[in-house]
Amino acid sequence: MHSWGDEHVDWAGIDAAARYIGTTLCFWRVDVRQWKEKYGTVRVYCSLGIGWWPQLTHPGHVWLRWPAWTKPIVYGRAFRWPLRMLNVFAMPFHKWLYRRVYAQAVARWPHLREEILTAADFPELLRDL
Repeated sequence: MHSWGDEHVDWAGIDAAARYIGTTLCFWRVDVRQWKEKYGTVRVYCSLGIGWWPQLTHPGHVWLRWPAWTKPIVYGRAFRWPLRMLNVFAMPFHKWLYRRVYAQAVARWPHLREEILTAADFPELLRDL
């Protein structure tokens, strides 16, 4: 979309929008792996829903921060059914939150609307923004 050296691009605004979206989603326990600017667009790499137990206690961490003896709880099949039950409520909330945070970012940086929405992970949730 843009190349480095383009002087008419608000690079600081793109970075601020990416940071705003990533930190806000991470605060609400959306699994955000990375946010950045790439080719002049906002990139926020995330997954909706609760994928593993440490996501509730250590949002934004992609490695296990719990003690080693908890690995059967984190990775074991026996403890996955409560996550599925939790996702019955978490998925609709995360979808609503995703759309709301992106709408707030577009409202804060209206001149960067295209840069914010172009590379979103879930564009189907952002229709009509």
